[in-house]
Amino acid sequence: MRASLAALVLLSGMAAAQADDYFAQVDLDGDGRVSLHEFLERMSFAFRQMDRNRNNVLEPHEQHIPNARPITLAEHHERFTAQFRRQDADGDGYLSRSELMAPPRR
Repeated sequence: MRASLAALVLLSGMAAAQADDYFAQVDLDGDGRVSLHEFLERMSFAFRQMDRNRNNVLEPHEQHIPNARPITLAEHHERFTAQFRRQDADGDGYLSRSELMAPPRR
């Protein structure tokens, strides 16, 4: 029982540390909150990696889904701007640590 409790505490601490690390990766200026610009930068990392020809369009051959339709960087930003606004529960234009780590609202 004691070992199980210790393991739970350890895992809980590890999850909190991972959350802090993720928040720090998104909070580029270190001000303790995430702006829309910072959020889009982080959410666009994979897009930029996949866009091999650097034309700001993920062509079907650059995606991992067969026969996918092209996705522009502007469309990608639109989708994540909407997600940012849904996660900004207090409407202040920034994501706090808890807002960022919360599951996206629909």
